[in-house]
Amino acid sequence: MGYLRKSKLKDFKFVVKNMRKMDRLESYYQTDMTPEDALSYTFLGSKTNMTIASDDDQPIGLCGVFKDGCIWCIATDELFDNKKYRIQLIRQGRDWVDNLLESYKILYNYVYAENTSAIKWLKALGFTFVKLHKSYGQQKKPFYEFLRIA
Repeated sequence: MGYLRKSKLKDFKFVVKNMRKMDRLESYYQTDMTPEDALSYTFLGSKTNMTIASDDDQPIGLCGVFKDGCIWCIATDELFDNKKYRIQLIRQGRDWVDNLLESYKILYNYVYAENTSAIKWLKALGFTFVKLHKSYGQQKKPFYEFLRIA
């Protein structure tokens, strides 16, 4: 099954090129940047970056956290289209988040309200959705604010 490991620059390049359509849309709606620029900013600004890798070590997603506890994840279609990877993402993702909460008091971010697969995943990781912002981000789209407290 897939696993989490520290990210490499080639992982970043691969995931940017193969990012899910919904993740591209969400990043644009939130930042008004191209998905490539938004992910570059996120990747370079994060305290921690992890790669979600397939059985053959192919990157199928990236995740990370900023020093203030803003957590994020970007995926390729393979991650959400493959049931075994989705299950593993929940198992290992929950462990990763639990470990992060030993260093952070709160983990938080915003997710596009129509990104249903990400919302299901976040709920499985124990995040709470605290508010729907009907006009969030540069494109004024509906986003849910979510968090998990240590």
